[in-house]
Amino acid sequence: MSKNLSELSGRKGLSDNLFSRLGELAIEDGTPKPEEMEKLAQEFLVGSANAFGTASFYDFLKEDNKGKKVYVCNGTACLCAGTQEALIEDLKGQFKAEEIGHMTCLGRCHENSAFHYDGKNYSGNKSPVNDVIQNGQDKNIDDYRVAHSGPQILTAEFPGIETYYVPFLEAIKKDPAEVLEEIKKSNVRGRGGAGFPMGLKLEFCAKEPGDTKFIICNADEGDPGAFSDRYLLEKQPHSVLLGMMVSGFVTGAEYGILYIRAEYPESVEICKQAIDDLRDRKLIGKDIK
Repeated sequence: MSKNLSELSGRKGLSDNLFSRLGELAIEDGTPKPEEMEKLAQEFLVGSANAFGTASFYDFLKEDNKGKKVYVCNGTACLCAGTQEALIEDLKGQFKAEEIGHMTCLGRCHENSAFHYDGKNYSGNKSPVNDVIQNGQDKNIDDYRVAHSGPQILTAEFPGIETYYVPFLEAIKKDPAEVLEEIKKSNVRGRGGAGFPMGLKLEFCAKEPGDTKFIICNADEGDPGAFSDRYLLEKQPHSVLLGMMVSGFVTGAEYGILYIRAEYPESVEICKQAIDDLRDRKLIGKDIK
């Protein structure tokens, strides 16, 4: 995290953050009003260019989003499947052309025909579009199967919170430097394209001076094929949270931030529940037991 963002988070706190406020301002019209962004820039001391730049970058905030009620995925997989033009024609039976927007990517790459409506994602033509729009159909869970040719690691069945977090409770009894050395020896690598060694990344962070540190997980990339991130967030959320918790311990971070795009609404809800479950069991927060 850059120095100015760290200072901003320390001054304003994480609950009152720029991204959430911009999202709230976009609810009424689909995009924040210019005068509202000016006020927000002054309040957060980030400068008008940063506020307007942020709003123009994200699908749910940019000016083109104004007046849109439904969003068709224009990610690579959906476009290559050739399903989206027919989907748009179906949606025109329920919406005006100017009410149909686009966004990338909804992570439904394996089913296609993906669109976002009323805070939920749909794909695969499970329900006719008119049923979804008019009757509030709730059949928005996609179908897929996970196969493996070797030992299951990220796809292994979740054994339950108490069992899963035993290694974490054992780790926090050790010296953070000792745990960091174990991570380095494991040669665990990041899941990004570079595959950067996780141990080195954590070591760099641990050595950085600072009164308050943050562990930030950029949970989903939105790139073609990145629906694998969705699988982890929705089917294995504790694998993501455990990684953040161990990282926070070895680097001396006080806070963790899990960033999930609004294009993955189901992931947000599932991860929120997983975090609440950890908090109920006193596995995060103060006085971890």
